[in-house]
Amino acid sequence: MNKAKVHASLLPLAVAAFALLPVTLLRADDLSAFYTKIDSGEAFEKVSRTRPVADIVVRNVGRDGGRLVFWRGSSYLPYWEVDGNKWFFEELTERAGDGPENRPDNVNTFSHVRIVESTPEQVVVHWRYLPMFEGRNPHFNATNLSFHPDVEPKHLVETTNFVDEYYTIKSDGSVIRTFKKGTEHFDAWADPENHLTHEITLSRKGIEVTKVSPAKLSVKSKRVKGSLSLAKTVIPPVRTWSFNEGVGDTTTETVSGAESRIEGHQSYWKRGVSGTCLAFDGYNSAIRVPASEAPAITEAVSLEAWVALGAYPWNWTPVIQQGHEESYSLAIGPHGHVAMSVKLGSEVIKIESTRVLERKRWYQVAGTYDAETGNLSVFIDGEACGERTVAGQPVAQSDAPIQIGQGKKMRQSDPVRGNTFVDSFSFDGLIDEVRVYDSALTAEQLAASYQAFDLDPDERARPDLEPRVLPSGKHTGQFGAQYTRLKFYDTWDGMFRFGDHPDVVIEFDQHPTSFVFWRGVCYVPMIVNEQGEWYSNEFNETWNRSGGKGCQEPMSDKESFSNHVRILENTAARCVVQLRYPLVDVLHTIANYDEETGWGDWSDWVYTIYPDGVAAKEMICWTDGSSRHEWQEGMVITGPDQHPEQVVETDPALRLITLDGELRDYSWKTKPPKGVDYKDTKIHVINYKEAYDPFTIGYWNRGDVYRGEVTEYSVFPSWNHWPVAQMPSDGRYAKHPDRTSHSSLTHVYGTPEFHDLDAPYKRMLMLEGMSTKSPEELITLTKSWMHAPAASAPSGCELLSYSAARREYPIVAKLEDMRFTIEADAEHPIENLCFTVRNWGHKGDAEVLINGEVPQGLRQGVAIDTDGHDYLVVWVDMQSTGPVEVSVRGAQPSATYTAPEHIAQEAIRAQNAQSYVPPKRVRKKKKTDKKAASKPKTP
Repeated sequence: MNKAKVHASLLPLAVAAFALLPVTLLRADDLSAFYTKIDSGEAFEKVSRTRPVADIVVRNVGRDGGRLVFWRGSSYLPYWEVDGNKWFFEELTERAGDGPENRPDNVNTFSHVRIVESTPEQVVVHWRYLPMFEGRNPHFNATNLSFHPDVEPKHLVETTNFVDEYYTIKSDGSVIRTFKKGTEHFDAWADPENHLTHEITLSRKGIEVTKVSPAKLSVKSKRVKGSLSLAKTVIPPVRTWSFNEGVGDTTTETVSGAESRIEGHQSYWKRGVSGTCLAFDGYNSAIRVPASEAPAITEAVSLEAWVALGAYPWNWTPVIQQGHEESYSLAIGPHGHVAMSVKLGSEVIKIESTRVLERKRWYQVAGTYDAETGNLSVFIDGEACGERTVAGQPVAQSDAPIQIGQGKKMRQSDPVRGNTFVDSFSFDGLIDEVRVYDSALTAEQLAASYQAFDLDPDERARPDLEPRVLPSGKHTGQFGAQYTRLKFYDTWDGMFRFGDHPDVVIEFDQHPTSFVFWRGVCYVPMIVNEQGEWYSNEFNETWNRSGGKGCQEPMSDKESFSNHVRILENTAARCVVQLRYPLVDVLHTIANYDEETGWGDWSDWVYTIYPDGVAAKEMICWTDGSSRHEWQEGMVITGPDQHPEQVVETDPALRLITLDGELRDYSWKTKPPKGVDYKDTKIHVINYKEAYDPFTIGYWNRGDVYRGEVTEYSVFPSWNHWPVAQMPSDGRYAKHPDRTSHSSLTHVYGTPEFHDLDAPYKRMLMLEGMSTKSPEELITLTKSWMHAPAASAPSGCELLSYSAARREYPIVAKLEDMRFTIEADAEHPIENLCFTVRNWGHKGDAEVLINGEVPQGLRQGVAIDTDGHDYLVVWVDMQSTGPVEVSVRGAQPSATYTAPEHIAQEAIRAQNAQSYVPPKRVRKKKKTDKKAASKPKTP
């Protein structure tokens, strides 16, 4: 790509953009960064489905006070601006997608930026993007490519192709830019020096690269220490894979000496039953041996291996086979059964074990076939547990490779509906000492082979598998938001290529709860209690739009190609986090897609989270309004080895509360209840077994209980196609607590506001959190938000309408000293007061008095607004049912200040909400296109 041409073409756009942001508004005394939205005036800006925080400006860079700008108009390739001149940074890799040359990612489906750090000393900005991709809706990736047989794209949307760039900007104008592109192997990507580095100086002359340091591999793999070598053979096998290399990406078959590549994102060497073994990640790991290296198997065969399951396979998965049941196979089923099969003539003959393997325990598994006797048998730990006699025939010959740990692409077992698609997967766990014999071993010989390893019970019960516990952060004991990269377990983590800051965790100093935004749940926000039990209020969802197949929702972006989170505000008074996602199906088709603009349904949710553990949630769904959208689904999230009934009480499981104090309890003791009455209720509580229970507060007018898709597994409908799972499915029943799963209990429905603009959107508000509050305390909290007391008698300031979206009283400073009164009473109480002061004028603290006294529970901080001005945030831990006089001192206001547009819009919305009357529901006639009109039963 011609860099000069790109820069020249973007220059007038950038000039036009900053014509709307005068220099006087953007200057500050110190180096700092803030979120804003730059409007170039072009047509693409008019229909842009983005909030006022879409772009980033780093200001006061260098002695001349220039700006470094990350603008969506260039898909976030930054430019340097000083003295009216602008220079774009060099592209370090070619970029091309579905947009114009200067904005290759048309609507920034795969591009986003975030401020990681902003201090007077340095600013750190993270830019993540996919340089090259093809397709429009969907964009092509390995999962959906089979549905588009007429195209051969060169640039797929794959996790290994994403780029992470970091910019560390100093006040003197120096910049460290690092460039890291995803690698085939995880260990190469994780190498701390495997990134290109540019040292840069920004000045009036432009951008000067002063030093380039190429990427290099600096970490050498170390051999894994194995267990005591115990491998003995009763009779010589014709092929043996002992996996005793302990290092590297190949393994050698010991009889023939043939070397095979270990496929997948990483070679995971572990302590085995004898020496070392290999861990398989459940999706990509595999070993394939060419048919030319396969032994001649005709009249008899025995297959033997040691295995330890991390999770049951998605469907029948081979430990070892030739072809896919084209000759012989020893496999594990989706519910832990072992099967031996052989192909005789044109028919596959199979025997399954009556015994089931437990997870996290070593087993010897084996199978035999003898053409002379027709006996087909399967063994576990040297004991026969399945046998049949067939008409003896020679084993069919195959020209397919031997496969260890992975078979052909298949549909997952236990699907809920048709939107479970064929895909590849592999064994999940450890495999060791794989052997092939050209004879049928007897039961005594297999028992002797089992005994030869002589594993003690403790060793059998402790295979070298990392614990699988849902991650929840550092547990700092302090209030605040942090960027982090949460670890789950090694073979799952190794499938992704994210920088150091993909996830966000908010912790509290007065509560043992947290909010977790983790890529493992596609960033769907989780509330976590003191025992690590997770809850979520789900998300926007629609169905079967633009050719989509089934549920179109954030949980379908299983790889987090597009879903992402950003910390917008992080002070001692509160944290603000933005979640952004497109509504896609599991094949990544975006709902309600517009071919002309490239936009479909996107959601922007903003969580304003306070030290009391309560989040005000503003949910915006950008859509033309032509389809229904779900806004809430009460979900219990369970990790491996957690059963939903270990987390939730069944009697009662749900409590609904009206503002008059009526409590309605509902039991799931034997099955989901009927006749659940949501009328006049505003508070929704799920009764967890631990002290902290998840609550939801909102303006809903009806609701239901998730009664469908209940199985024998639990009284709560439960599925494991999400979270964590990487299979293309929007419905798979959970049958065992082997995987991360979710169980849905309820829906609540309200009437969203609809704003019919160039970029139309729907909007709803809720409060949520986890607490030990009594019903009476929750009622007080609800009234303080829904019936917020009026603010009056302003002095030295302007009062704007109470913002339920932020749970705050916004004011604008006019003088240094300000006073106002909150007219609280029993029906309009104060439950922890928050107010913000625009036109604050500096970064210092305020002197705050409540009724003439310094409040004990005072917290405050200063953040930067979208116009570059500092604003004050004050939170007071207090309750009152009487009028409260607030005094604030210390502002340095500007006489010419004008509040940014988004503040004025929110004030108007707040005023309208006070008099808003939801329209009556009108039942529409059924559409003839039932597939597009109907909502499937969806978890």
